[in-house]
Amino acid sequence: MIENVVHFTVAPNSGGGWIVVESGFAKPLAEFAEADVAEQYALRLAESKLAWKVDVFDASGSLTATFNSEDDAMPKPVLSEDIADAEGKRQA
Repeated sequence: MIENVVHFTVAPNSGGGWIVVESGFAKPLAEFAEADVAEQYALRLAESKLAWKVDVFDASGSLTATFNSEDDAMPKPVLSEDIADAEGKRQA
């Protein structure tokens, strides 16, 4: 078992959008209008870490998917224009 796993969560926010949160931090790392874009962002961010886990929740708050760095079948996220735009705005 790997220690020091960085845990990210993709969940709905109260405004109808989607947030990406890193465990241990109160504020979201990013917010998106669409769930799939938030999930792709979280997976790309997670893959920059040595050991990671991403939990994805649906609009009702139910856990729908869990990805981690130990899973050989990990789908590779596709960089979309929405993510590139969000990253550019976040860094500005």
